Amino acid sequence: MKCPICSLALSPKNYAGQTVDVCETCRGLWCDSGELGAVVNALISLNKVPDGKGGTFTAARQHEDNDLQAKPCPCCEETTVSFNFAYDSNIFLNRCKACDGVWLDGGELQRVAQFIKKTSKS
Repeated sequence: MKCPICSLALSPKNYAGQTVDVCETCRGLWCDSGELGAVVNALISLNKVPDGKGGTFTAARQHEDNDLQAKPCPCCEETTVSFNFAYDSNIFLNRCKACDGVWLDGGELQRVAQFIKKTSKS
């Protein structure tokens, strides 16, 4: 599989017990269908997600034009569609309608995990 941003080969990596595909250059991440929730839940349960109070990343940020661009699916090469994770998180990910996988740009996994952790405490 190739990174939709850099066009370089993705490397399989173990994230919290799940094997996902990562771009070593831009740090983008590909999750096959059903993997994103398992990865995020495992990161939270392993206490690897800071609360965001003065941390290195925050869940909410202004979306960038690159977030909304269609990207080719690393798995099947169909065009992905941008969506706002959890409808109002302001974290824009890309989903492939053909294989249901999700592409996260570099840093978005941490923002998703922080958003889920924050909203689950409410």
